[in-house]
Amino acid sequence: MKNKCRLIAYGAFTALLLSTTPLAAQENKGLPYQPISYDSLLYTARTIVDSARCQVLITVDEKGQPHAREMSPFSPENDWVIWLGTTRGSRKTNHILHNPNVVVYYYDTKGKSYVSVSGKARLVDNPAKKAKYWKDGWKIFYPDRDKNYILIEVIPEKLEVCSFKYKLFWEPVTGIPHSVDFITKHAD
Repeated sequence: MKNKCRLIAYGAFTALLLSTTPLAAQENKGLPYQPISYDSLLYTARTIVDSARCQVLITVDEKGQPHAREMSPFSPENDWVIWLGTTRGSRKTNHILHNPNVVVYYYDTKGKSYVSVSGKARLVDNPAKKAKYWKDGWKIFYPDRDKNYILIEVIPEKLEVCSFKYKLFWEPVTGIPHSVDFITKHAD
């Protein structure tokens, strides 16, 4: 499952980097593009996130290279802030210290749907937050939660949704999927 999830994440990230408008437009021939309201898009995105078994954090290293790894993020808050737990001093924390731009990617294989949340990440070492965002099964990985465990907070900037299950496809001319810009608070 982890290898399949990584392969999906790398494929999605590569497709995002290599896609061109004409190719994306060709792929959407015959698929109906329908406008959707801000609230409906966020509701659908939350539904996809809740059913996604593939959850990936993508960071960027000091050389500008992307790195994807399967994670277990907590459910996004109402404002779509995402919290993840990790080991202090891990590769991903070092990436975030050098470049806070990240993507949290959720993929629901059964619904052939994804939600991609891009934003700025920061490391949080707050005992109350660490207690709130904790899973008992993690004791084996973090025997001393205060010393070894740190949080990653992702402040969302943009959310994209593409779903065959919910018939949310990319716009045929631009190839851009349905999205929410959290900075301007509108859906595209």
